[in-house]
Amino acid sequence: MFPFRIPIAIFGWSTEIGPYDLFLGLAILIALAGGLWFAVKKGFEAKKILITLASMCVAALIGARLLNALVNLPAYLQEPTKFWSLSATGFSLYGGIIMAVITGYLVARKLKIAPFKLADNLVPILGISIATMRIGCFLNGCCFGKETDLPWGVKFPFMSPAHLYQISHGGNFLTVNPVHPTELYELTAALLLSTLTFYLLRKKLPTGTVALVFLSLFSLFRLFNSYLRVNPETFSAPAWFYPLIYLGIFFTGLVMIAGKFRSARKTQLISA
Repeated sequence: MFPFRIPIAIFGWSTEIGPYDLFLGLAILIALAGGLWFAVKKGFEAKKILITLASMCVAALIGARLLNALVNLPAYLQEPTKFWSLSATGFSLYGGIIMAVITGYLVARKLKIAPFKLADNLVPILGISIATMRIGCFLNGCCFGKETDLPWGVKFPFMSPAHLYQISHGGNFLTVNPVHPTELYELTAALLLSTLTFYLLRKKLPTGTVALVFLSLFSLFRLFNSYLRVNPETFSAPAWFYPLIYLGIFFTGLVMIAGKFRSARKTQLISA
């Protein structure tokens, strides 16, 4: 919506930062600093948590770039430098989440941290981090939705990515049609789920349940939101690719949640 550019010059090196770069950086900072603060508050050792979070952030960036390359493969093959580009663009959220979860689990086990307990205490911060990132998407005008006549439809500026897409698909050059604010939908969903997980942490739930609830419900939301969002022109994956990932995570989460409650109930019966 407001694709500003902030010039930065350090020791002769200069660049410009746009809204997506700025809020992606803030999202990473929130994930690191917020996750560290909250985990330490819950009794985890600061040094071990910092190592785990730093490993997860690096893995998330790598995973997000790899998945983005997979779903936009022709564009990456045509321009191989995109694979290792330092640009803040070219990331797919779920590639980052999946790689961060795997890395976090392995590092936590190595450092003798209970991985599911740690996950429960990190997902509320993850929700805030995702919401922060989506502010950058909205201001940058990327990740926009399909056209809509709903009263909350958003009109992006003239010659914005949404307008250019509409022109290329038979739209009027002089008219920008309102679209679903899919970035704001995701921002809202992430904050609501973050609030829910903060609440659930106060309940006596089986370890890992809070994290699984967040990932399951957020994946379900992403499934519905994906049908309102316009994929980039370079998107080359089959239409079922992302829905399959979202449904897989959703149903896996439900099965794992049910298993944890069954295990907890058996433990209670044995100890009774």
